[in-house]
Order: sequence, then C-alpha cells, then structure tokens
Amino acid sequence: MTTITINIPDNLTQRVINGFAKRYNYSATLESGEPNPETKAQFAKRKVVEFIKQAIREAEIQEATNAAATQAGASADSEIIIT
Repeated sequence: MTTITINIPDNLTQRVINGFAKRYNYSATLESGEPNPETKAQFAKRKVVEFIKQAIREAEIQEATNAAATQAGASADSEIIIT
C-alpha cells in the first residue's frame, strides 16, 4: 500500500483545517443538538480522501465513456452497411 503524505507548515495547519471546514460546511453541533464527534481536523482529512476518490471516479468514468463511444462508433461503422 502506498501512503500519500501532505506536509502543511505548522503555522498554516489551522488555516487549512478551517478552510476545509468552511468549504464543506462542517458543524461543531449535529442536527440533534449533540456535539459533533468528528473534529474539524478529522473532517478535513475525510474531505481530502473523498476529493481524491471523486477525482479518480470521474476520470475513470470519463475514460470508460470514451472507450465505449469509440467502440460503439467503430461497430456502427463496420457492421451497419446501407447501400
């Protein structure tokens, strides 16, 4: 397994965490009024992982779509003959 490490300077850590919390609507309190068991730092890490997964998903879907379109086009060109 490969590990991806992101080094954030100590003086920017809280800024990064707060930025992710703000961008993805972190709330310290759940709808039930209970405190959120997920810290801002845990939330930010989860959102980074979700971002990476989504980027891979979108790229692979696009690749599969392009391959399917190419195959369908080639099939139509070679198999459908109208005279």
